[in-house]
Amino acid sequence: MSNLWHTAHSRKVRWAGLSVLCLLSAAGCAQPVETIEMTSFDPSQDQAAIVGYYREAAMDLREKAAGYAESAVRYEHLFGPESDWVSGARKLSQYYAESAQELERLAEAHAKVAQPDLQKRQ
Repeated sequence: MSNLWHTAHSRKVRWAGLSVLCLLSAAGCAQPVETIEMTSFDPSQDQAAIVGYYREAAMDLREKAAGYAESAVRYEHLFGPESDWVSGARKLSQYYAESAQELERLAEAHAKVAQPDLQKRQ
């Protein structure tokens, strides 16, 4: 019985050691992730990437705004112009359109900081 316990215990220890070794080697191979501070106007940050992110997000929000505007028209035909569905869809459309404008404004502000860097690349 002692021999059986010793064999099972040593097998668990070997598997645990192998698991730890695999985890450590995988962690050693991982590339460090560079983070970008999205609110920073520091030229050392990748301003072009920030501009791209904000413009893409603004485009997504404009698409949502258009979708809710279309829904408001459909809801108006189904439920009438005074329906809560219509007013809710219009409010959401307006919210997303305004949010898209704000993101475009941020993109433009970051683009101004990025311009000297972009001119160097050309």
